Formats: sequence, structure tokens, C-alpha cells
Amino acid sequence: MKSTKKAFTIIEFVFIIVMIGILSTVIIPRLMTTRDDAKVAFCVESVGLFMRDLSSYYTSQGNFSTNIKDMTNVEIHETTPITSSGDAGEYYYVCNKIKETQTSADAAITFKFSKIDNGTGNKFVRLNATTASVTQGTVDGDLGHLLELKNIASDGLGRDHAITGIRIKR
Repeated sequence: MKSTKKAFTIIEFVFIIVMIGILSTVIIPRLMTTRDDAKVAFCVESVGLFMRDLSSYYTSQGNFSTNIKDMTNVEIHETTPITSSGDAGEYYYVCNKIKETQTSADAAITFKFSKIDNGTGNKFVRLNATTASVTQGTVDGDLGHLLELKNIASDGLGRDHAITGIRIKR
């Protein structure tokens, strides 16, 4: 009796390799896009959380802490520390670049604090949020575009947000 071995022919093997190559050219870019979209969504939530944390802290305490870590758990980097009254301070948020040390050149969003008088004698803290880019196609650009659509930040002059609070005695 003759024994027959079942195996792939060279043509079948080449065909399978070609099919895997075609599928990978379609799937890999989609996976990369999905990963970038998830990163952008995470960064949008982090920026919103940062702003809510600051507002909540200021409302409950009546002033700011000079240590940003006391007010929020969002990874924010300091350029100029905030004063307890909110007269000054500058921070930046890095979304896409992962390095040992971050610099303000890596910033996706810059936050600047100032105190202004609204003309009636009432002073409030103004938080200005400026994005590095609103041009879609990169993680930072997509983040800036979404924040602009949500009216949170924009490039150029940025967006101003009033932070006002009433100290509640406990």
C-alpha cells in the first residue's frame, strides 16, 4: 500500500501568505485609528475632569491650593504655580507624548489663570484653555478639535472660563 501525506502545495502556501498580507494592510490601520481615538477620548475626559476638579475645589475651599496635586489627580504639568487667590498660574496637559520628562513644548493644552473684575466690583478667576492645534489628523489635533467643538478650548486666543466659588462653612 502506498502512503499519502497531506500537505500544502507551494502555490497554496503562497496564496495564504498573500491573503494574510492583504488582510493586514486593511486591519492594521484601523487598529491604529481605534487606538488613537481611544487616546483622544481619554484626554478629553481628563481635561474636563481637571476643570471640574478645580472648580469644585475652589467652590468648597474659597481659594486654590498652591500644590496642584491637592486639587486634582489629572496628570498636569506646571509652568508657573497657581497662587491661592488664582491671580496667576500656568499649567499644561500632555496627551500623546510619553517621555521621562515633559516640557511645555509637548503641551496639547495650556491653562492660564488670572483674576479679573467684571466691572461691578465682583472679581473672579478666569481660566483660559488654549490648544496647541485644532487640525485633525494627529492625536493632539483631534483633541484640540473636539475640545473646540465642546467649547472647552481653542487655538489662538483660547477659551475663557470663569471659576467662581462660595466658601461653605462646615
